[in-house]
Amino acid sequence: MPPLIAGVTLSVRKWGEGFGGWIGGFPWVAGPISFFIAMENGPIFAASTIPSALMGSIGTTFFALIYSVVAPRLSWLPSVLISYLAFFIVALASLGRTPSLPLATGLNVLVLSGVLYIFPKPKGKAEYRRHPVYDIPLRMFVATLFVVLLTQLSDKLGPTWSGILTPFPIMTSTLAVFTHAQQGPQAAARILYGLLLAGYGFVIFLLGVWWFVPKMPIGLAYGLLAIVTMTVNALMIKLIR
Repeated sequence: MPPLIAGVTLSVRKWGEGFGGWIGGFPWVAGPISFFIAMENGPIFAASTIPSALMGSIGTTFFALIYSVVAPRLSWLPSVLISYLAFFIVALASLGRTPSLPLATGLNVLVLSGVLYIFPKPKGKAEYRRHPVYDIPLRMFVATLFVVLLTQLSDKLGPTWSGILTPFPIMTSTLAVFTHAQQGPQAAARILYGLLLAGYGFVIFLLGVWWFVPKMPIGLAYGLLAIVTMTVNALMIKLIR
């Protein structure tokens, strides 16, 4: 996890917020969480989390939308707290009524497409600020702490909450908050838009966990899903502009 968050941060600085956000939208966090859930609790347990994970992914989509809307008016702390609230409203609304896999998939794609259509797309340049020396180490620590907590709690939470929290916006909020604090809300919105463009590949990843993980060796299944997810996301790269 630490090298991943460092790599995504450096890609944002080199290629811009949109492309860097798109890279950050890959299942860098949810993938390891799902993998370790499968290793510790078994492939059937990991697959059973997927309908809930699809609903949790809808919460992450709303997190990105709400953050982009409130960030121009608020600082990073109230922005992220309000956006977390949006995530948990979706999570709590889905408790006890997790839909079937086809319905959860359809809802996810519909919400993602609608949010991308209405998402505010800033046109101004980002504010440039010198990055402090502790920037990347702090990002690495925050993101890794979230991953460790979620994987350690998975057996106590059960498949429903484990699934809902698998797509918890760890990478999303880390990138959004640090970018908002250092370069302003417009840059944060560009990163979030790039992250959402990778959302279709994330849906494919979750469906692959449900389908492949119980049917083949765990390492092979997640390796195959990494290749498939990258292929799907590559098709979205032209939309970053």
